[in-house]
Amino acid sequence: MLMQLPTKLALLALPQAINGFVAPSALSQHVTTIKTTLAVDATFPPPPSFAFDTTFSTSLDASFIEPLAHVDPLLLQHVAIGGALAFAGDVIAQSLLSKEKEKSIPPKDWDAVRTSAFVVFGALYTGGAQHFIFQFINDTFPTEPLMRLAAAQFFFIPFCYYPTFLLMVPALRAGWESAEGFGSEQFFARQKELFTEVASKIPPTLLRNWCFWLPVQFVQFNFIPPEAQVTFTAAFGVIWNAILSWSTASSSPADDTIEKTSDKVVR
Repeated sequence: MLMQLPTKLALLALPQAINGFVAPSALSQHVTTIKTTLAVDATFPPPPSFAFDTTFSTSLDASFIEPLAHVDPLLLQHVAIGGALAFAGDVIAQSLLSKEKEKSIPPKDWDAVRTSAFVVFGALYTGGAQHFIFQFINDTFPTEPLMRLAAAQFFFIPFCYYPTFLLMVPALRAGWESAEGFGSEQFFARQKELFTEVASKIPPTLLRNWCFWLPVQFVQFNFIPPEAQVTFTAAFGVIWNAILSWSTASSSPADDTIEKTSDKVVR
């Protein structure tokens, strides 16, 4: 007992030496005094804040979204629809032409790179470029639907549509298929191969194009309101791809894979 007495006395003296000993009877009064002092003292620093700083992410989102606020919403809608229907059209076309015994959508031998190239082309040309082309045609020939049809099918299709397709789709496919990427020797060799093969199929494809699209666009320019014409042609583009894929599937040799590519030009 006597051996433990110094220790007990030291423990009792330590709080008094550091902060002043507070007797248990005065504890509640002491706590109340501290609370009152903190409330009155306006200079007392606030507790540290651990909130995350979202200023950078907010400004980044704003810098990305702000340019889109000035873009015609109908144009954005047409771009999205063009890309989505291009995706649907090529997946259906590949499913029809699949060599697999078990048919599925997408097929087991689905060429996702080719579909991706068609999606980009569908979004930028079918949805984006044709938004302005149809607007130009409708404004130039406001009361002449046959002239609108002639301008679309005999000028823009052979001189804008197919050249853009020939430049864009083989380049995208070659770049994404090449292990060395865009600009490599492998890329240029594959691009030249695709371009040559697709270009050789353009004349017969153009004849099929007129057989299908002349009646479709006759309806478009006579009965479809201008704001719905891009969506109308993109929707028929899915049917166009399916018809051409189905018609060439039985007669295409095993190595004639480009027939599929050139015929399924997404409208």
